[in-house]
Amino acid sequence: MSNWKKIIIPIFLLFFTLLIDGGLTYLFHDQLNSSIGLMIPRLVVVTLIMLAFYLDPKQLFGLSLTFGFIYDSYYSGVLGVYIAAFVLMTYLVIQIRQIINPFFYVILLVNVVVLTIMELFVFGVYRGIGLSDLTLQLFLVNRLGGTLVFNTVVFLIIGYPLREWMKVLVNIDENKTGKNNKSTSIR
Repeated sequence: MSNWKKIIIPIFLLFFTLLIDGGLTYLFHDQLNSSIGLMIPRLVVVTLIMLAFYLDPKQLFGLSLTFGFIYDSYYSGVLGVYIAAFVLMTYLVIQIRQIINPFFYVILLVNVVVLTIMELFVFGVYRGIGLSDLTLQLFLVNRLGGTLVFNTVVFLIIGYPLREWMKVLVNIDENKTGKNNKSTSIR
């Protein structure tokens, strides 16, 4: 696969999931506000975490900055919160991927942990600048639980096909260049 596909496919995936996030929220607002709490779709975050296990760190940081800016511009009134959250999340996953192999269930657990850290970071920033009046307990009960459940179920549905797509991207690139990188070993 040529290099332009390795650049275009992640951009397309992130842009598509960015639009799906907004579409799901708009179309299913009443259904996403359930008895377990408010379920906030974070498909961009789920996709970015999956990409962070397989792509080059330079490309990932560029994507994180770009899509953090777009996410802030599109969903948030404050520029910089999601830029910082996406870049920190990407850095965290890059550090984790050096230690572990990217098995599907390991990526699922990393997804839950990193999504929790990102949601707590965004809540803390919003709370610190006065944009949120929720207490930590209300946030954990009303927002975080439902968001984690929803995004975990979504990851279980789209994670395996997305992972296979990333394996194809990485394997074709490795076969072309002839290198074998531990951080992109596929299981």
